[in-house]
Amino acid sequence: MRKILIIVSIVIVMIISYYLVSAFVLQQQKINKQSFYVHLQPEWNSYPQNLVYEVTNVWNQKDTTPLSSQERIKIAREANVEEVQYQHQKPYIVVRNSNTNCHDSWEPHYARFGADTLRHYIEFASGLQKHPDPNITIYTTQPSNQDRIEHESQIKSGYSQFIPICASKDGSTFDYSVRINDERLGFDVYFVPSIQMQEFYENGDSRFSPYVDGSCSGQNYLRFSGTCNNVSKDSGLLIVIPDTLNLPLTKIEVWLYEK
Repeated sequence: MRKILIIVSIVIVMIISYYLVSAFVLQQQKINKQSFYVHLQPEWNSYPQNLVYEVTNVWNQKDTTPLSSQERIKIAREANVEEVQYQHQKPYIVVRNSNTNCHDSWEPHYARFGADTLRHYIEFASGLQKHPDPNITIYTTQPSNQDRIEHESQIKSGYSQFIPICASKDGSTFDYSVRINDERLGFDVYFVPSIQMQEFYENGDSRFSPYVDGSCSGQNYLRFSGTCNNVSKDSGLLIVIPDTLNLPLTKIEVWLYEK
């Protein structure tokens, strides 16, 4: 009984510490969470499976003035749109949710805040998380179970998604982490200067040039984390997966932290 009380007390102290750190340390940074829902059409081999990208952007705070409700509505109408797009001449529909184009920050509900804190400590203790701070999600790197040659042949016709960063200035350094929930599939990730690199990648254009200052790319991973230096405000992550989805909904989680 005494051991249980000690464990409960430790958990309570950790959660309270998390709130205090969030209140006094994270106030210097902004947090934005958004999602990209991708509905592949019948032309894709993976149809009717779908994709969701859950993205967390953390960047150094510059403007402390919160958006008004009218401004939020305007940005939502402009940014949270449903679009039909094409890759490899195959259509897909992208639905963006909570996209404020880095104009606003997100604060979590306290109930989930505490649950996320506890989960983070468990993952850190088990070796999944690199950082003990529950405000920072950086997973340990793990290659996928997919054969390298098979992956390289399939990735060329796969689906790519550009994830824009939120940055306070040009020349920033970013820590980032990406993971996928399908253990039979590996992803490629590149830190790139702009969304134009997505088109260059798809077309096999020699002008495709991801950043190289730091650990700015990885191929065929279940989890990948790195640090990329000297990136511009227009930069982002280009994440590519093969057109061989196994799950009804494949989830890719992304965390980006401006240092």
